[in-house]
Amino acid sequence: MGLYKRVGRWGPAESRLGTDSITLPTPRTYIREVVLENFMSHEYSRISFSRGLNIITGPNGAGKSSILLAISVALGQSYTERGQRLSDLIRRGQEAARVAVVFDNRKVDGERPIPQINSDNITITRFIKKNGDYWHYINNRYKPKAEVEHFLYKIGINPDNLLIVMHQNMIEQFVGRDSREKLYLIEEAVGARGLREKIIEAETRLSSLSAEENVIRKTLEEARSAVEFWRSEYQKLSIFRELEKRKSDLEIEYAWALVNEAVKSKSKLLEKIAELTETIDRLEKEVEGESIEVSLSTERVFASFKQGDEDGLRGVVERLVKHARNLGSLEERVRIYNSRVDDLKQELTQIEREITRRLEEAMRRGPEIRTFKKPQELNEEIKQVALQIAGLGKISEESEDMYLLAESKFREAEMRANQLKENVKKALEEVEFRKETWRSFLRSLIDEVEPQYRRILSLVGGAGRIELRNLDDISKASIEIFVGFRGVEPSLLNEHTQSGGERIVATLAFLLALQRHVKSPFRAVDEFDVHLDPLNRERMINILTKAASEDKNRQYILITPGRVPFTEEMNVIVVQNVQGRSLTTDTAKAIADG
Repeated sequence: MGLYKRVGRWGPAESRLGTDSITLPTPRTYIREVVLENFMSHEYSRISFSRGLNIITGPNGAGKSSILLAISVALGQSYTERGQRLSDLIRRGQEAARVAVVFDNRKVDGERPIPQINSDNITITRFIKKNGDYWHYINNRYKPKAEVEHFLYKIGINPDNLLIVMHQNMIEQFVGRDSREKLYLIEEAVGARGLREKIIEAETRLSSLSAEENVIRKTLEEARSAVEFWRSEYQKLSIFRELEKRKSDLEIEYAWALVNEAVKSKSKLLEKIAELTETIDRLEKEVEGESIEVSLSTERVFASFKQGDEDGLRGVVERLVKHARNLGSLEERVRIYNSRVDDLKQELTQIEREITRRLEEAMRRGPEIRTFKKPQELNEEIKQVALQIAGLGKISEESEDMYLLAESKFREAEMRANQLKENVKKALEEVEFRKETWRSFLRSLIDEVEPQYRRILSLVGGAGRIELRNLDDISKASIEIFVGFRGVEPSLLNEHTQSGGERIVATLAFLLALQRHVKSPFRAVDEFDVHLDPLNRERMINILTKAASEDKNRQYILITPGRVPFTEEMNVIVVQNVQGRSLTTDTAKAIADG
């Protein structure tokens, strides 16, 4: 059973720490082709790769290492061999270079190895210009470098990790690395970097909670001393507000009492106008009757005059004079009464305006209040309340807010202090849980890697062991690799104890033991055999060949200047330099072509 599947049984770690760091699918993509155009000594080269073991060979200076460097540069590696600038990698006399890596993304069992891109090939291209500018493409679409790095991270590729891409002399660099750095490189290579990051997150949270606890305690003391002072000020404010409310209510009632008073005055005026109007109507009827009598009497006067009836004429004239006098009297009374009505109407208009003004004022002050008190009574009550308010002295309007704030701080701090005790406890448990998850993962990893490491060393007459150190402190945690040859007790692998060839054999043995756990779909080593004697070189080639044949889902790229015994499991790429131009030949293809 593989390490990832076994770790996957833990369950809580997967849900609490994230599955991206633990449960990893077996990578099934690989580099199908690399294209170099105007890159170093390559004018234009297309190199085909296969799963399993790919050997790049040829004489020194032919341009072998340029192929691995091109892969690294295309994938965004910040390191360049011998500290070269990117612009220095452009072929002499050219203004720009292009490097491209083509990944296989054909469906396997109905699924694509990289499902987020629906294409059989995924080509990552990097263009480099002489002025130092560069840019990336994925399947002919421009992508920022950060996006390319994120995409590669998702499939387990970090070209800056020595355990994935080892350029010339990097085996020595790996051996010379601090044991803590080695452990970090291993964690990243096997996809477990997230476990370390989760521990750091948990420790950061614990530190934050502890700092918060100190702040809350200080806040609690400050709130306790402030709450008493502002409580008394708030009580004073409460009395003030009650009196203000009473005064405001009285002022509203007073305003509506003024409205009522004006309305009553209007009602009286309307009653007077109605009475006068009724009297005028009655008088106008009487005027109309007298007018008729005057008209009739006038006609009778004319009739008696024509008839010469002096006695009758005298009587009708007296009657005419009587009715005329009554008519004049009635008309005068109507005029007087109409004048009084006009005066009352003008007074009514004025009082209606006053009612409107008082109503607006009352509505502005508050909703209508039914009151039977007179304005004078209410005015006296308002004066009494105003005197009580003045007697309170200076009032702070902030006292309520300050009292509530102080009390809130006190209650909140008190509650938070209780919560923090529980939270700190949980945070400590979380830190320890994540540390134990991380420790268990590393121990399980080494439990599987160490036997393989020993087995590979035994094939070349060596022995060794792997030890994890200081796993209780993530900042000091380290891995130590021990090796010994020809019966010598294994000692710590470093640049002082073993010979160059022994260091290379031990490092390759460790890398091969680790390979089945590395997340990256490919791994590459340049000139791994530079310090190996012929016997150990042959042994390591055989071990590498066997490892590649046993794990056909992985891809190995090895660069060597020496001859390699060709087998069917290998894809051998021969690089030669012809008149300053690197040319590549796929020997498997050449043999197949006859």
